[in-house]
Amino acid sequence: MADDGYRPRAPQDDDLRNAIERLAVFVAKNGPEFEKMTMEKQEGNPKFAFLYGGPFNEYYRFCVGTRSSES
Repeated sequence: MADDGYRPRAPQDDDLRNAIERLAVFVAKNGPEFEKMTMEKQEGNPKFAFLYGGPFNEYYRFCVGTRSSES
């Protein structure tokens, strides 16, 4: 993946940003099945709304991609 310097906007809320970044590490390490399981368990939980789209989904996807390329 080429590093074009683009970085999506991170949440200003530290707790949300940390949750996104922690989950991204686990998803990068454990794969899409882990993400799917998390989506099923957290459905309806506003803290995990970034999994289903919304303003911070792009940041989440960026974090997963960044962590995946580090492995």
